[in-house]
Amino acid sequence: MDKSSGSRRSADFRKKKKEEKLVSGVYRGTGKGFAFLTPDGGGDDIFIPPAGLGGALNGDRVTAAVTTDLNGRSEAHVKEVTQQTTVYVVGTYAETKNGQPAIVPDDGKVCRMFMINDMRGLKPKLGYKVVGVPVEREGDTLFGDLLEVLGEPNVKNVDILSIARAYGLSEEFPPEVEAAARAVEFEVKDEDKEGREDFRGDTVVTIDGIDAKDLDDAVCVKRKGSGYELYVHIADVSHYVRENSVIDKEAFKRGTSVYFPGSVFPMLPRELSNGICSLNPQVDRLTLSCVMNIDKAGNIVSSRVTKGIIKTARRMNYDNVAAILEGDEKERAENADVCEMLDTALELAKLLNDKRRKRGSIEFELPEANIILDDGGVCVDVQLYEHKISHTVVEEFMLAANESVAAIFDKMKAPFVYRVHEAPPPEKELAYIDYLETLGISFSGGAPCDYAALLESVKGSPNERAISRIGLRSMSKAKYMTKDVGHFGLALRHYCHFTSPIRRYPDLQIHRIISGYLAHGGAYIKRYAKIVAEAASQSSVREQIAMTAERRADDMKKAEFMKSKIGECFDGMISSVTEWGLFAELPNCIEGLIRKENLGEDTEYNEKLHSLKAGEKVWTIGLPVRVRCDSVENGKINFKLAEDGITE
Repeated sequence: MDKSSGSRRSADFRKKKKEEKLVSGVYRGTGKGFAFLTPDGGGDDIFIPPAGLGGALNGDRVTAAVTTDLNGRSEAHVKEVTQQTTVYVVGTYAETKNGQPAIVPDDGKVCRMFMINDMRGLKPKLGYKVVGVPVEREGDTLFGDLLEVLGEPNVKNVDILSIARAYGLSEEFPPEVEAAARAVEFEVKDEDKEGREDFRGDTVVTIDGIDAKDLDDAVCVKRKGSGYELYVHIADVSHYVRENSVIDKEAFKRGTSVYFPGSVFPMLPRELSNGICSLNPQVDRLTLSCVMNIDKAGNIVSSRVTKGIIKTARRMNYDNVAAILEGDEKERAENADVCEMLDTALELAKLLNDKRRKRGSIEFELPEANIILDDGGVCVDVQLYEHKISHTVVEEFMLAANESVAAIFDKMKAPFVYRVHEAPPPEKELAYIDYLETLGISFSGGAPCDYAALLESVKGSPNERAISRIGLRSMSKAKYMTKDVGHFGLALRHYCHFTSPIRRYPDLQIHRIISGYLAHGGAYIKRYAKIVAEAASQSSVREQIAMTAERRADDMKKAEFMKSKIGECFDGMISSVTEWGLFAELPNCIEGLIRKENLGEDTEYNEKLHSLKAGEKVWTIGLPVRVRCDSVENGKINFKLAEDGITE
């Protein structure tokens, strides 16, 4: 959407005005002349047209007048900036013509130019990556102080740090948090074991990526009659991170760990996340454990949560577990003590997976990229991420535990943080239905099982990728709420995030509630009513910031890889169609833009059909295309059609 189209939309919208209300939230700039409002309390982002920006900058808290038309579409106009958020400005150090030090921002969403008033004794060279902190603003120019010099652009990790700082992310913890983390005991004390259920005699394993160091979940499966008993043991982080401690306050502020290519910005100090809270092999560890009885049809018959203590038999990874489950004789011989348990685990995981698919869990099977870096942090390859049978085992067990815990605490009407995914907004669902009609597919929307059946029916068809992508975009965003409204995508009535307290704050918060309930009963945990509301809101915001930063870093590394491919041709497919051109995706998930001016002078965008007509050619999502890498600019890849652009 360009500036003029935003103005046209605003003009059309005013003709259909229905109601207006004031909404508070966070302003999200786009750098394209329009913006979005993320409302407090959840809900979809609301479009802000060019005339409604109100002088706000990315990240500001604002109050806006929101108008909803007769078709249910909403539009916001900023009335007041209620809190000017400290936006760290990251960019290139420069000087104006009169010698004034300045920062040319990497992200035009933040501001046009940052003028440095105080260098704070720092002496960057021209062209270095730097960070500034705003003090005042004048239009789209900020004035402030130089905060940090990151270094030369091509030095290892400077690119990742530039993105991290733009989102206010730091790999370091405040000194008082580091000191508190160092003061935590590094071994489980005898008094900590008292009153806990002892699972140390069971065959318990962790299954993670080869490089993972924060191991927060472990599993064990036993046969029980004609069914199974599933144990999901989660690190009892709340035992070590006490409520309102300096570590807890920092974790709340961060909300989540952030995973960049080659590095992690953890939610908790590494002394905890990689140490006493990590379920490392052959050592005693404290857990909150969810124990589930599951029948031969995959139904969870009963479940309970208890404080436990475990000693994992082995630290497994996705690769060697997959090899064991696929019959690799060498791996089975080396891990003979856990093979029987893992074979039983696979049986149960398949049952749970079949059960989930039958109830209508929606599977958008879109590929993911695996970014390979060399020792210098440079991207040397981008491959498809391989989803193994071992991933399915872990996923199904974590889903079962999350569902069980949510159901237990919803039943007692306890203050809680739920992971919710609401049904698609009516206007998005209607647009999706209209799009499917253009393909000759009759679809009326409705329940998750209807979407699941649709996706199954188009598997292997030429339009499968387009239907999946556009269907995914029609979905609501998953978020955290204090009300258990269910998870549409998983087709579950109850759901929460319980299984990752090392890297997600909502998990840590509900661990406190669970521990409080186990120790003191239901009356005690009523005190958490206000806390869970704050945790849900903060965690939703921080999750979105982390996801945006991670995507930007991934895109930057993909672009870095493609710098050496300029001039080369590739086969791909159209992954997105916009007013300004086509996005083409290569088999390894690298995307680049084919600008509409490179398609010909006569182009016509059709929003309903998700198509762009260029001369006599109509481009749609899923269409095969051959492209040439034309350029890489500011972390973005530009393609041009190779020859006629059509693959056979």
